[in-house]
Amino acid sequence: MSRLFVLSAFCLGHILLAVESSPRVEGYLSKLDTASLSAEFNATASGVDGKVVRLSAGDVAIGWQGRRISCSLLESDGKVWAEKVFPADPDELRQATEVTESLKRDTFERGRIVTRGANELMPIMALWGQDGKLYLKKDFLGTPLVVNFIFTRCGNPKMCPASTQCMKKLGDALDANPKLGAVKLITITFDPTYDSPGVLRMYADGYKINPQRHRFLTGDKNQVKDLMRHYGILTTEADGTIVHNSAVIIVSPEGRILQRREGSTFDVDDMVTALETIVSTPTNP
Repeated sequence: MSRLFVLSAFCLGHILLAVESSPRVEGYLSKLDTASLSAEFNATASGVDGKVVRLSAGDVAIGWQGRRISCSLLESDGKVWAEKVFPADPDELRQATEVTESLKRDTFERGRIVTRGANELMPIMALWGQDGKLYLKKDFLGTPLVVNFIFTRCGNPKMCPASTQCMKKLGDALDANPKLGAVKLITITFDPTYDSPGVLRMYADGYKINPQRHRFLTGDKNQVKDLMRHYGILTTEADGTIVHNSAVIIVSPEGRILQRREGSTFDVDDMVTALETIVSTPTNP
């Protein structure tokens, strides 16, 4: 990762820690200035009583113009920062809430054994990507899919950073393989309170991730918690960080779980071979 990205992430982390409990406000961003990393925040779409706010590089890259957003406003060094920016479009929030509630019921009905095994369908989801767009399960059907979980504040180089590097190498290998051009990668954060779309954008860009193939997803913390249980990801907070296991899950074009590989890393060449087998195997009618 570039030194600029590391410094930006470090500064952003300190600011976000200061707004963990700050009240949320809703409104619109306009007059985006990429040079100064600033925009005008308005409580209404009409642009009345606008306030100039600073943005992270990730949120500037997303843009957000014309979309209703929610954020925390933090005053620091004589400037107002718009932090933890999330979409607040009523229709998108309704979809996400419906999925969260449906997944919650599914989790409850499964009882003690929630983790999905081989040949089970992947769970439903409605999460926002590092481009600020809402993604549903249906958006990833029709092609093989590789899923893993991380959180951007992970400080253990053998866990999330190693996992992201491995997924990056897989993405590069897929980009170079015409047979696997349609394969998609998903990384879901299990720290959605911190990992907003803008934070994920900075994180993914720092690793030079191909955003057309590899989506980093975040959203409702309750939905993410249930998704973790369905995918068998366990976490606990200790010493100011999140202790967790790691796994990568391969999903068929029809949305069925085919393989689960434990650990933060995997053999990229072996994964490519497995995906080539999936692509070349005829599906059942």
